[in-house]
This record gives sequence, structure tokens and C-alpha cells, in this order.
Amino acid sequence: MPHVEHVAVAPPESGPQDAGPESGRIGVQRPRSTSTRLRSLLAATPVLLTDAGVVAFALWTLLYHLNLVLDLRPSVVFAAWVGALVVAAVAAWRLRRHSTDRPADGGGGEGQPEAPAGWGGLLRRYGVPVGAALVAALCAALGGGPAAWWVAILLGLVAVVSAWPAIRLPGGTATRTARPVETTPGQAVVVILAALAAAGLATLLARVSLDDVFYVGKSVWVAERDQIPYRDFLFSEQVLPAGTANPPIPSFEVFIGALARVLGIHAASATWYVMLPLLAVGAIFALWRLILRWAPRRPLVVFGVALTYIVLVAGQPDALNTYHLPRLTQGKSVFVHALIPLAWVYLTDFLETRSRRALVLLGLLSVGAVGLSTTAVILLPLLAAAAAAAILVVTRRFGDAVLCFVVASAYPLGSGILTRLTTNGIDQAVATYAEWRSPQVIWMLSLWLGLLGVIGGLALWLAPLMLRSGAPRLLAAGAAFAVTALLLPGVISTASDLTGLGAVLWRVPWIVPLPALVGVLATLRLPRLTVPNRILAGLLPAAMVVSFYTLGTPMWTAGVLRDEPSWRMPEVRKNVTFWITRQDLPDGPVLAPTSVMRAMPQVTSRVRVVMARDLYLTDYGLQSQFAQDRLLLGRFADADESIPLDQVRPAMDRVGVGAVCLWRTNKFAVAAAPELGLERFASRKSPGGMICFRRVGVPGAGN
Repeated sequence: MPHVEHVAVAPPESGPQDAGPESGRIGVQRPRSTSTRLRSLLAATPVLLTDAGVVAFALWTLLYHLNLVLDLRPSVVFAAWVGALVVAAVAAWRLRRHSTDRPADGGGGEGQPEAPAGWGGLLRRYGVPVGAALVAALCAALGGGPAAWWVAILLGLVAVVSAWPAIRLPGGTATRTARPVETTPGQAVVVILAALAAAGLATLLARVSLDDVFYVGKSVWVAERDQIPYRDFLFSEQVLPAGTANPPIPSFEVFIGALARVLGIHAASATWYVMLPLLAVGAIFALWRLILRWAPRRPLVVFGVALTYIVLVAGQPDALNTYHLPRLTQGKSVFVHALIPLAWVYLTDFLETRSRRALVLLGLLSVGAVGLSTTAVILLPLLAAAAAAAILVVTRRFGDAVLCFVVASAYPLGSGILTRLTTNGIDQAVATYAEWRSPQVIWMLSLWLGLLGVIGGLALWLAPLMLRSGAPRLLAAGAAFAVTALLLPGVISTASDLTGLGAVLWRVPWIVPLPALVGVLATLRLPRLTVPNRILAGLLPAAMVVSFYTLGTPMWTAGVLRDEPSWRMPEVRKNVTFWITRQDLPDGPVLAPTSVMRAMPQVTSRVRVVMARDLYLTDYGLQSQFAQDRLLLGRFADADESIPLDQVRPAMDRVGVGAVCLWRTNKFAVAAAPELGLERFASRKSPGGMICFRRVGVPGAGN
């Protein structure tokens, strides 16, 4: 069978690259000065920190999964993890001294292909893929109705498939390894400053996510009790079965809780003030590594456009970029914006340099991805399958295709199967109550509509032509083909019916590193047109940034930007919640306004509330008495005057309410207190004015 490798290509236009700390020199090496070593360390910072993060979290996840059998306290697992890190660091240092691999943070080559001789050859090679991509992007983002969508998806497939000849490199089987390109010290300074700015912005955003009641609440439970809550911890003291939105395999929230306990700080502070900035830095570094690896031509321009796209196009709650800084403390957000780019980096490294180190890192990344989110159990094998299929079809390297797929997907698939056999499934709770999303809605949430959607579509379908020749084009083509095929009408809905994972499958476009591809689109060149290219080099990036600013919704919209770091909840609500915890509360769960009850698990696990979040009642049956009582009491505490008072007291009895805390402005509920047998025992002045009542003559009862 033909064996296609990657040809050596000319250095990128950004100029010669300084050798990184891992690049070797043939011949006698002179001792390096301290300044040279520092410059090399600076240049290697994005690689060192992201790779170290992948290894560290993979080790934690492996220990956590082992602990599912051992059932040790999180603090013990954390101590074992620290020891494992020390052993891993020593082993990595020794292996590095004897390693012959050349792991690289980039690859040589132009960001876009050279034009064939003559306009006829140009049209024959690029006319169909470019034309199909343009029409497909316009139909997907601007068209309406099923017909336009069919045209968009079919032409998208045509664009990807017709671009494959450009992926086949000339030279038959005579090929060479790509020339590594590494971050220069100057580039590293820019990237590090951007990462620190992102970390600072992340801590100032106070965009509330309703899912924080679970994620942060679980970390709070672990930090306060040094226990892993395998059963329900939001409605009961681990008496009820665990909700199916809480499968046992994610380790991320437990890690934050264990870290908070070791540091002696509140778990919410560990989440927002420690982990969030670190995760922001890691996500920015991962983006940079992918950009330099896939498109080293004008990498800082690509990086800048990609960052503005992430920051300025982040409006709707489920939009792709909203899962970046606004929600980066959720495992699925780290997965999509940090691990997905790194997975493509490691695959590229392995295919082009045969780096065993890259293959090991890819396997460890798959372990860490499972620890972050159950979404990875579905999406990472899909990513691996897309890459393997592209490798097999284009290069016919069967061994490489199988190896990449197995390394990237064995742990996620094994974890998913084991979880399905031993629990209620993966993320099925979400799947049972999530609103079904059509392919058009899925497109909107990931690639947007209107002009922004056109940009996203072009970035997706032109990627096999725009990226550096070799593995980047091959892998981007595989990802684009997989996502496009899955967006054919009926494909995802059928898969959802068969698996019950519709709420995860709508995230299939996440396997495409869209921000990086949008940045590459800003460096588009027109073959054989020197003067227009010089104009485009300055105007196109600026025009794209202007379109992001005018048409997108920035992360800080709706007044969520604060002057100082916060816990991602209104300060008054936070203060009121802490005030309730300081009262002499009777036994039984507390009934309070639903916003306060959502905040309580993020403050303490010691005070239980009637309903932490109504969405999670689905696990216990929305029509059950258990759920109906809590929904009714929540509406009563929120001043819904349509609630019949003769139903409130029996509901309190069945739930075992011990205390009721109401806003002073809730005149309806406050006035009904005597009729409901409530006795006032605490009050708070405004802001956050509140009155707390205890039930008279009725002993509290928990579930």
C-alpha cells in the first residue's frame, strides 16, 4: 500500500524560530548561559504547563477511579496523588535525559497551499471546495427551512471531500518529517500576558450558571466532610439514590474539594480564586499550541483573532464560547476549550514526528477527559474516530489509524460501558429533560447564524485548504467531515433515540477547534495575487474583529463584570445565605426563596434546603409527591400568590420543613405565617431584608 508521510517545507513567514529547550543540536554543544536558559524556559512555558497539567490530572483521575473500589477519604487520595506527582516528575526527568523523541510545539510549512501553475489548474484544484464551502456557509447561516439546510450540509460534505486531493502530498511514498517550529521568547511573552489577562477577566466575571449548585456544591461537600457523595447530596443526606446527572466517574469537583480542604479555604474560594485563573491560563496556552502546530504562518495574528472571537462572541447560555471563561470551572468547559485543542496537538505530533511522548500524553489526556466530564465519554471517541478515518482514507496507514483511535478512546469507552453496567447511565438525567435541538439549532449554538455563522462555516469547511500541509489538513478534514455528516437531518435524532444521549450529542461540533480555525481564516491568502494579499493581510483580521464586536455578544454583557473577584453569585444573596447558616435553625430542611436555596449548597453542606434546583427533581419523577411538594413550596417562597395556602402546610409536613426564611418584600407569605403555624425567630434588615420562622409544635423531619 502507498505510504504517505509529510514533506519538509519552508520555514514560516514569521521568521526563524529560536530553538526550544527540547530541540537538540547535532555536534558539540556549547554550555548555555543563564540568560539563554531563561529564554528557553520562557519559550517552553506553554508546553511545559499544559503537558504537566494533563499528566497531573490524569494521575488524579486514575487514583480517584481506583478509590471507587477502595472508598478512601478524599484527603487520603489527595496525599497519594501528591506522592504520585513526585514519582512522575522524577520519571519524566530521567526519561527526558535519554529520550530521542523530538516533541514539538509546531510544524514547519505555510499556512495555506501553493497555487498550481496557471489559472486553469487553480480552478481545477480549488474551485469546487471553495465554491461549495462558500455556498454551504451561506445556506447554513442565512437560509431558512429544511431545503436550505439540506443544501448546506450536502455542499459542506462536497467541500471537505473535494479538498482531500490537496491533503495528498506530492512525492508518493518519498516523504520526510515536518520541521518543528517552537514558540519564540517574544511570542511566549505575548501569549503569557494574554493568558494572565484572561485569568484576571475570568475572576471578574460574575455570570451565574444554574449548574453551579451541583458542581460547586459537590466540592463544598467534599471539603467540609472529607467524603465523596456517591448518593444524593442536594435533597437529602445521601439517603436518596444519586441523581443520574451525578455519575461516579467525573473526578474534577472532588479534586477541587480535596484541594480546598488541604489549603484550609472555602471550596467556593478554591473554585473561583484558585482553579479558575489556572484553568484560564491553561486554556489560552492550549489554544496557542494548536495554532502554532497547525498554522505557524502569522501565528500571533491567528491567536489574536481567535481570542477576540472567544471573548466577543459568547452570548447565549449554551453557546460554544460561553463555555470558556464564564463557565471554565465546569469540567465540560475545560474539556472543550483545553483538552480538545491539546488532543489535536498530540495527534499531530505523533503523525509527524512519531513521538512516543505525544502518544503517551494523548492516552493520559483521555483519562483526564473522563475525569472532567461524561461528555468526553462520547465526544473523545468521536474525535478519535474522525482522526482515524482520515488517516486511513488519505494515507492508508492502518496501524496508525487503529493506534490513534485506541489510545484516545479506550479509557473513555471503557469507563462509559462500565458506568452503564453499574449505574443508571451517563448523563441520562439531562437527556430525559433536555429540549431536543434540531441540527440548525446545534449549528447556531456552536457556529452561530448570520454573518458570524458564515464565518464559522467557512472556517469549518475551508480548514483542509487553509492549514499547514500534512497532518493538520488531514485531521481538520476528518473533524469537519464527521461533524458535517452528523448534522444531516435525522442522524443525531436517531442516535439520540438509540442511546438516550441527546443532551450530549448536540455537542458534536465541539470536536472542531473552531476558535483556532476562525483565527486561521483571518490570514486567508488569494493564490497568485501579491498586492491583494498585502491588503488582505491587514484588512481581513481587522474586519473580522469588527464583525465580532458589532454582531457578537461579549462575555461581560448584562452587567456581569465586577470590580473585584467574586463567587459568581450576587453579593446580597451570598451574604443572606451565610446569615441563614449562622441562625439557630431547627431540624429539617430550610424553605427559602429559590435563588437562596440554590446558593445554600455552594455555601455549606451543613444546612439542607427544600429544593436546591428544580431541574434535578426529574430524577425522582416530576409528577411524584416528592417533586410536587418541593415545587409548590418553592413557588410559595417566591411569593406566588396563586398557591393555595391549604396545600402549603401539608406539603411542609411531608417534606419535614424545619425553618422558613422569606424576603421582607414577600408580603403574601409573611402574612400567611400565623395561619401556617410559623413563629418568627430571626430577622435581617435591608439590603437583603429577611425574616425567618420556625414551625410551632411540629418536629422537623428529614428525608
